[in-house]
Amino acid sequence: MAINIHAFNDQYKKEYSFLYAHRDNVAGYDEAMEAFDNLFRSSKAFQKFVREFAEWRMDPISSDREAAAFMFACEHFGIA
Repeated sequence: MAINIHAFNDQYKKEYSFLYAHRDNVAGYDEAMEAFDNLFRSSKAFQKFVREFAEWRMDPISSDREAAAFMFACEHFGIA
């Protein structure tokens, strides 16, 4: 499945902003962080997607909030 990187980035930023505005106190936050860690450890395809996104943005996914926002964006697009 091909994902439009621009649309994914827009959703990622929306999710990140929502988490920031609510100080990460949102339903599913802890589960999203855990899912990111588990998928990154276990799925080469997920690792590749994360790395490609980070390279495209020139900014790695390096915080819990970024990981959760990434997973919420993935959920939005039906890819996690």
